[in-house]
Amino acid sequence: MDDTMTDALDDDLRLRDPGAGSTEPRGPHVPDALAAVPFGAWVFGLLALARLIWFVRETELGPSPGPDVLLAYASGIVPAVVAVLLPAVLLLRHPDAWTTARTLLLGTVLLAVVEGMRVLSPALQPVFEQVTPGSDETPYLVPLSLFYSFVQGLLATFAVANIGLGLAQSRRYLDRSGTIVILFIGGAVAVVAAAARVITISRLPFDEIPMTPTVAVYLASAIVIGVLSIAAWGYLAASSARGVRAGEDPQTGWIFAAVGAWSILAAFVVGAVANLAEPTPATQGLFTTLGQGISVAHTLGYLGLLVAFLLGMPSVEPLAVEPDDGDPDEDGLDALETAEPDTPDGQGAAPPDPVA
Repeated sequence: MDDTMTDALDDDLRLRDPGAGSTEPRGPHVPDALAAVPFGAWVFGLLALARLIWFVRETELGPSPGPDVLLAYASGIVPAVVAVLLPAVLLLRHPDAWTTARTLLLGTVLLAVVEGMRVLSPALQPVFEQVTPGSDETPYLVPLSLFYSFVQGLLATFAVANIGLGLAQSRRYLDRSGTIVILFIGGAVAVVAAAARVITISRLPFDEIPMTPTVAVYLASAIVIGVLSIAAWGYLAASSARGVRAGEDPQTGWIFAAVGAWSILAAFVVGAVANLAEPTPATQGLFTTLGQGISVAHTLGYLGLLVAFLLGMPSVEPLAVEPDDGDPDEDGLDALETAEPDTPDGQGAAPPDPVA
């Protein structure tokens, strides 16, 4: 084959595929795997990294931290970073979550916003004290700071509830038997935890506390936020458990989400019930162990949710519906009923009887 024919073939190949036949290296570019990451995932991923760096800089472990210090450190850093990382992971696995899982994405984004408010709280405290200083009876209760904490707790509750609602909306299979039991257990646990929290607040020494309007608002908001928060986590736990029972995809992701949500709900219950008892020198070790168990359950709960989203939960792809070709037996029967009878000689339908 001469050079003229070779050049003609190369030109024809380039017309069909502009990238074919070119041996020149590509210039500097972002790797394709990184370029495919959605912009929102990059934003929340970088914010999670900034939260990690901020926590490490603001928290000191000391020269020789013991197991208790390391446990407290882990129980603080893991939920803080995971709360900001959840929307990044969700967008990474579902780039179209803005349209296919909007409620779920809204819940994860609000959870990240709440963590941002928690970071800004110490820096805003002097401003709150200057704008709305506390009264002489309760200088430690700053009205604007209490309002900020109330909004933060309300947003956190709304975020968790939206995550639970988003999981419920993404389900594709009907509930199986045993769903009522799951709902009953989740509701009962949430009611016990909420009641224990209310009783704990009601047992405060009100005769030693000046009942000012600020104190009354503070106690009422603590009860409201506490009850709503426990109810939201109970709803998320029930929603994820129902998905596991129904066999939603990916099954492993739903299992991790259920374990994580129930772990956090259990931490709320144990903490609320433990606050009803007063520790003594004999039971101080037990209360210390319970506190560590609550921290571990809280940490594992957030890790469970992170792993669940990493595994691609929930599946937002529509189920494949097989075309309904109909029953061949029924089609054949219809054809026989509508067909005209043939004459014995095969010439078509018989003419009408003139006598009739």
